[in-house]
Amino acid sequence: MTADTPRKIRTRLAWFGITAIAGGGCDLQTKSWAERALSDRPGQSLAIIDPWLEFDLAYNRGTAFSVVRDLGDARWFFGVLALVVVAVLVINVVRWQAERRELLGLGAIAGGAIGNGVDRLIHLSAAETGVVDFIKVNYPWGGSWPTFNVADILIAVGAGLLLLGSAIRRKSPEAPPNAAPSAAT
Repeated sequence: MTADTPRKIRTRLAWFGITAIAGGGCDLQTKSWAERALSDRPGQSLAIIDPWLEFDLAYNRGTAFSVVRDLGDARWFFGVLALVVVAVLVINVVRWQAERRELLGLGAIAGGAIGNGVDRLIHLSAAETGVVDFIKVNYPWGGSWPTFNVADILIAVGAGLLLLGSAIRRKSPEAPPNAAPSAAT
């Protein structure tokens, strides 16, 4: 295994960092927009592609997809934990010789963690607390997927890119091991 040059490490950090910052910024901006545009419409959603997609403001006080409905005072812990995850991802980017697609995947996950982590910390003392969710996909047979946000999309896409990278690495033919020279007798 060859040692990485500082240039290679900087390049990996750039791909990761630009994706993380752009993703986290996009998430926080769309959440801010959703609060401004949708807070004066309580109980009313904004149809985007009627009846399939709508924007409907919700505050998630729990975990992803409301598996745990209300974290209570532990919300701050999960906000800080999300930012710790970003730091761990940065360390992995420096150490791991990842392909560009995997760097983008890690950056997308970091961007989602930044968005939801910061949002969770910002809304700790506000009247409406929790992570801002506003994207709602309705099923054709009734009901809907749990309301989500851009950070959730980033995390899902990032995980998909990592799985794709892993599958491609497994399928690529490995270099044959160096054969030992045969001893002529």
